[in-house]
Amino acid sequence: MALDFLKYTYPLNKQYFLIPRFTLRILGFYPETDWNFWVKSWAFFNISILAYGCYAELFYGIHYLSIDIVMALDALCPVASSIMSFIKIFFIWWYREEYKQLIEEVRRLTDAQNTQRKQKMKRWYFTITTRLNALVLFFGFCCSTSYSIRPILTNILLYMNGKDIVYETPFKMIFPDSLLSMPLYPLTFLLVHWHGYITVLGFVAGDGMFLGFCFYFSTLLKALQQDLVDVLTITDDHDTKNHPRRSESQICSSLANIISRHNEIADLTIKLSKIMVEITLCHFITSSVIIGTSVIDLLLVSGYGSIVYIVYTCAVLSEIFLYCLGGTAVIESSQELAVKAYTSNWYGHSVKIQKMVLLIIVRSQRHFVVKVPFFMPSLPALTAILRFTGSVVALAKSVI
Repeated sequence: MALDFLKYTYPLNKQYFLIPRFTLRILGFYPETDWNFWVKSWAFFNISILAYGCYAELFYGIHYLSIDIVMALDALCPVASSIMSFIKIFFIWWYREEYKQLIEEVRRLTDAQNTQRKQKMKRWYFTITTRLNALVLFFGFCCSTSYSIRPILTNILLYMNGKDIVYETPFKMIFPDSLLSMPLYPLTFLLVHWHGYITVLGFVAGDGMFLGFCFYFSTLLKALQQDLVDVLTITDDHDTKNHPRRSESQICSSLANIISRHNEIADLTIKLSKIMVEITLCHFITSSVIIGTSVIDLLLVSGYGSIVYIVYTCAVLSEIFLYCLGGTAVIESSQELAVKAYTSNWYGHSVKIQKMVLLIIVRSQRHFVVKVPFFMPSLPALTAILRFTGSVVALAKSVI
């Protein structure tokens, strides 16, 4: 079935970055794709369509600010998401080699966690990652499609009432008159329609990569917690069959391996922060404005237009939720490692082992975080953004 990838039984080896891989391959920007002439040409075509659409929407919105505030906001609301998608696609392309290396490192580390308990844990994290990314893709697809249906419904009603058809595009943009008249109008309409889907694919790719990396890091940290507890478990004499005794040297070797993996995950988190800092920073800075503008449009528009902005608001909220949820997952998983170490049976081992565990506890108290200037992606940050968005909406209502 078409939606098998959302099931819990879907193969794990196909779950890695499933949704962002799908969207970026459509656009021609997936880091692991062979960068040949045809892929480059297709990618350049898509980014050019998106760039011109951003310009045309922005120019339209600025032009109508002093003429019709509703029409101006109708253009400025989606253009913010279009610009963000352009930024996300550009920096994914700019850091494509770093993304490729990071994906390979995460795949190598997660593949090594192959015990039955870890497989079950991996399946949960991988499945929820795919489902959340698919939810954002669904909202984005519905939002872009609703924008395209709006002028079609409008012209159908005009035609049924014997009025002249209005040659308008799905998104409010400035175009030469020749492109908004027959015979070029259908082509213009299709290109603008595709511009909307490029926007959706772009922000789903960026958001999906961020959530995927965060949840995969959480998987690795959870695996570390399991290994640490198993290593420090003190075996009773009657349970040596299921849990054989280990010598001090074997336990020290296992703890050293855990420390090495912990440091490796820390390095991967730092690398992710470096290659996603521009995307995350721009998204957090503009998120309040984007959500506020969509809510304002929802309050000003009636009829079918209100449905469009309800879907748009859901899409934008789901975007920022992914960032905050992913950041929170990494923070909590890294903090739990210190708790697991402290609550284990570390005190029943030799002094040498106790010292190693204490070092792990001290190291784990500095929780991992995807560092962004001025922001820390987390659920408390989402609360602050929504609070500020309410202030923006209240201010705009008082002015309008």
